[in-house]
Amino acid sequence: MRHAILLAPLAIAALIAASASHAFAADEIRSERVQFKPGTSSATVKGKIKGYEVVDYVLEAAKGQQMNVSLATDNTASYFNILAPGSTGAAMFIGSTKGNQFEGTLPAGGDYKIRVYMMRSAARRNEVANYRLEMIVTGAAESGASPAKDTANGSPSKGSPSKDEQACLQAVSTTTNNGDVTLLGTETSEANTVVTVGVGPQRAPWRCLVSSGVVAEVMSMTDEGRL
Repeated sequence: MRHAILLAPLAIAALIAASASHAFAADEIRSERVQFKPGTSSATVKGKIKGYEVVDYVLEAAKGQQMNVSLATDNTASYFNILAPGSTGAAMFIGSTKGNQFEGTLPAGGDYKIRVYMMRSAARRNEVANYRLEMIVTGAAESGASPAKDTANGSPSKGSPSKDEQACLQAVSTTTNNGDVTLLGTETSEANTVVTVGVGPQRAPWRCLVSSGVVAEVMSMTDEGRL
């Protein structure tokens, strides 16, 4: 009897852990490769899941780079996890316990899976979640790390934005509230770097003054001063 009493808490703890976990069957998961547009460091996707549907957004990045992921959703039971390269299920970030915002330094180079899903209680009710997922990767790879590949053709990327260019792309994107930004040109002097960024499908030109990754000025180069 004493053994039964002592083992009971362990059994209860195991049961709680099992009920809190969310296992995903392979046939529930749809995979989509994320590709950044040339000269950009971010991508935004919009989607919808229903019930037990799960979507993996696969994004390649290098060890030492900074990743920022955020999820906006109309269903409070939908979240995202992040799986590191080579993981078969264990997540390095679990949204249901940490929230729908991740920011951190990547521990390895390769394909990261950003897994959007519904909590089991909501999935059972066949609920729907409409969402907007933003993914940003900035910074240089850690010294000695393998470079990230160009997701368009599978070869190592060439002409990756410099620290100043990345800072300007991010600053212009924030100023214009538009993630569709493209590097158009860069002029470097001893004091500052002037970066020209195109915004939107028409590539409306914006100018950014930056030095050592610190942006001093962002301004529109169009007469209207807007997109």
